[in-house]
Amino acid sequence: MKQVPGLTLVSRGKTGDGGAGGRSTYSQVQDQLGIAICGGLLEPGTVLTIDDLETATGASRSIIRESTRVLASMGLFRARQRVGFQVLPQTEWNFFDPQVIRWRLMSPDRQEQVRALLEVRIAIEPEAARLAAERASAELAGKIMSSAGALWSSGVHGDQREFLVHDSEFHDLILLASGNPMFARLSNVIQEALRERALHQLLEQPVNDEDVQLHVDLANHIQRRQGDSAWAVSREIIVRNAPSAP
Repeated sequence: MKQVPGLTLVSRGKTGDGGAGGRSTYSQVQDQLGIAICGGLLEPGTVLTIDDLETATGASRSIIRESTRVLASMGLFRARQRVGFQVLPQTEWNFFDPQVIRWRLMSPDRQEQVRALLEVRIAIEPEAARLAAERASAELAGKIMSSAGALWSSGVHGDQREFLVHDSEFHDLILLASGNPMFARLSNVIQEALRERALHQLLEQPVNDEDVQLHVDLANHIQRRQGDSAWAVSREIIVRNAPSAP
C-alpha cells in the first residue's frame, strides 16, 4: 500500500450526508479526494486501490466505494477491474459539476476557475436577460420584480447575507425566464460563481448601492420588454463585479 498525497485520517461521524454532529465521513473522504485531484496532488494516471484509500483515510470500504463512484461520475476517476481507481486528466472532468468547481476554487488553479466562471457568466447571462425580456410570462416577470424588490430592501438595510439569498434567486429566475432550458440548466454554475463572489467580495464589504440599483433596473427592463437594455445592464452587473487579478 502506498501513501496517498492530500489524504488524511477522517474524523468519525455520520456515514450519511447532512447528519448531525458535523460533516459526514463520506463527505470528508469525497472532499479530500476531489481536492487532491483538482489540486494536482494526485496526478493523472495515478492508480489507487481501496486498500490504499482505506489506510489513508481510515474510512470504511463501503464509504470508499461510494466516494469513488461519485468522483467517477464527475470524470475524475475511472475504475479499472482488478487494478483499482485511475485518476483521469482534466479533459475528462465535468467542469460544470458544482463540486468540481468548488474543488478547483480551492486549488492552485483558483484564478483560472474564477476567470472561467466570469467568462461563462458574460457569455450566458446578458443573453438570458435579453430573452427573458422577450419571452418571460407575466407571472415570471412579476417574480423577477419581486425578487429585485427584496434584494433592494436587504441592500438598503445592509443585510449582506439576505442580499446574497435574493441575489441568487434573482439570477435563477432570469435564467428560467429566458425560455431556454439549456440556460436554466446552467443555474448551478452561475450559483457557484455568485457563491465565490460572496465568499471573497461581498462578505468583506458593504453592499454597493449602484449594484442594487442595477438589479432593479434590469428587472424593470425585463418587465417592460426592453431586451437590448436588459442585455446591457446584465453585462454591466457582471463586469463591474469582476474580481481583480491577484
